[in-house]
Order: sequence, then C-alpha cells, then structure tokens
Amino acid sequence: MIKQQLFLAALTAPSAIGGPATFGDIINIVTNFLLGIAGTLSVIMIIIGGIRYATSGGNENATKGAKDTILYAVIGLVVTILAYSIVNYVIKTVFKG
Repeated sequence: MIKQQLFLAALTAPSAIGGPATFGDIINIVTNFLLGIAGTLSVIMIIIGGIRYATSGGNENATKGAKDTILYAVIGLVVTILAYSIVNYVIKTVFKG
C-alpha cells in the first residue's frame, strides 16, 4: 500500500524544472520502476543459482541447472541494464529535446 502511494505521489509530483509532470516524466518513472523490478529479480535469481550450486553436492544435473540459472540471470541483468540505458536515451531525445 505504501509503495502504491509513493508511486502515485511520484506520478503527480512536479517535474525537475518546476512545472507539472509531463508525459515523458510519467513514462520515465514507470519504465524505471519496471526495470528496477526486473533488475532486482535478476539479482535474486543469481543468489538462488549460487545457493543451488553450493548445495548441489557434486550432482551433475543439479550443478548444470544451477549454472544455467546463474547464466540466464546474468543475461537478464545485462538486458535490464541495456534497456534502462536505451529507454532513458529515447525519453531524453524524444520528450526533452
């Protein structure tokens, strides 16, 4: 409930230049929020993969599954970082300039 209130407050907050929030500001807030969730999930999956790897006990199937989990989570984290960069660049280019 508190997160929703903070999110709604951020949407209705004035922009950095002192006026009301623009459409670009709203898109920026929403995309940054969603990309933050994706990045957090990627880090959690890396931790889970590490725990699975540490507890695999030498079982080849469990070790392979844990390595795959870590690999896919790292790929997801890289994609999230690239998406963050691309979205911010596009928003600055389209809505600010």
